[in-house]
Amino acid sequence: MNQLMSPLAAELARLVIRFRGKRIPVTDLFGEASRFDPGLVGDAEGLTRFRSALGELENAEKITLPALRSATGWDRRTVPAIPFWVMRVEPLTVMRPSHSPRVWPHLLEAAGIIATRADERKILDRIATWIRDDPFPEFVPIQERSLELFDDEKAIDGYLKTRLFTSGALTLELLACFPPALPFVSQHVPGAGLTGLLVLENRATYTSFLTALRDLDPAARPDLHLAWGHGNGFAQSVLSIPLLEPAPGVVHYFGDLDLAGLLTAANAAAQAVAAGLPTLRPASSCYQFLLDGPSRWRSNDASNQRTGTDYPAVCSWLPPALRPRAVELLSARLRVPQEWLGLKTLRRHPHFWDGFAVGERL
Repeated sequence: MNQLMSPLAAELARLVIRFRGKRIPVTDLFGEASRFDPGLVGDAEGLTRFRSALGELENAEKITLPALRSATGWDRRTVPAIPFWVMRVEPLTVMRPSHSPRVWPHLLEAAGIIATRADERKILDRIATWIRDDPFPEFVPIQERSLELFDDEKAIDGYLKTRLFTSGALTLELLACFPPALPFVSQHVPGAGLTGLLVLENRATYTSFLTALRDLDPAARPDLHLAWGHGNGFAQSVLSIPLLEPAPGVVHYFGDLDLAGLLTAANAAAQAVAAGLPTLRPASSCYQFLLDGPSRWRSNDASNQRTGTDYPAVCSWLPPALRPRAVELLSARLRVPQEWLGLKTLRRHPHFWDGFAVGERL
């Protein structure tokens, strides 16, 4: 069931089950969730993502929220407003139909108890036939399985909000399918040594790094996938790393030196760990270059407007030697765009590529 939700909502669903009482204080839930997603704390969009995840749980009938007009149920000092508590929804005890029930395959027994309507039994009929004809299916994207089962590539997306799925009786795992990961733009440039992956936050930097890498001597340049992370979209597209061929053994990331850029890196790193992917490492010499630049490189950080942000926690993804200066930069609410490390500098200082040649951290 968790894979039907966003990663944050799936974690909240797991946490909700663990709380003893049905009425759960949201401050406790938020505190536990921030261990899974450190970006919730201090991120200008953190509360919005948290509120959205609560909405997913409500839609999936895992929790109920206070009435919107409740004077005591909502903290309206924040934007968006956040409930003070949520109520866990306990699974309903489903009564067996009085008529003689159909004998369903073992995998569909739980769904068969719930399927009291003709439209629900029709769905199970299709799935039962598929199980019979393909007992050892290969996992495929959800749209392919939906087309195979229901002659409609979007059918399963619609069924996910019905009680057959929200109850957990039917799952994507049972149907041997998955939501395909959001891809990122990447190109493989053959070279020497261990194959690596370098993800650049912004399109201009991706273009310049790709140009500079291609112009190096193939016998001396590192064997690299270069990818455009598309800003904070990389927190989701990081899951498409297993699609790369040859598989990268080392993954580095270089983004803007600002609050939003570092939170994107931290969120992507957490996603990589949860999915069992290679550790996301900072391209340290690139960040060092930005920190060493002149004061005119620094500008106001529009993503860093909230008070009380835990800057040391935000900067903890960076190497220890760079953290104090990064914390100082963020505390002053300043930023350094990654575009200051451009094509001219890459051509003049090819040492930026040295760490990738042997798979070491930059």
